[in-house]
Amino acid sequence: MIAFYIILAASPVLILVAVVFFVLIVVGARKGDRGDLRSPARTRIDAITRRVVGVGVRNGRDDGDN
Repeated sequence: MIAFYIILAASPVLILVAVVFFVLIVVGARKGDRGDLRSPARTRIDAITRRVVGVGVRNGRDDGDN
């Protein structure tokens, strides 16, 4: 029964963390809409957003775009 109360107490914190993470991704994506994906990430939020969404990640091979 103690585990139930611990989970119940931790739920709002976990939900808040998930919402904050989602908001950071949305804000990063909105800012990234105005930038060039070939350029390096300017902020940490931009880098996290690119990694999560999977755009603008350099893979180390030459695609011919210079």
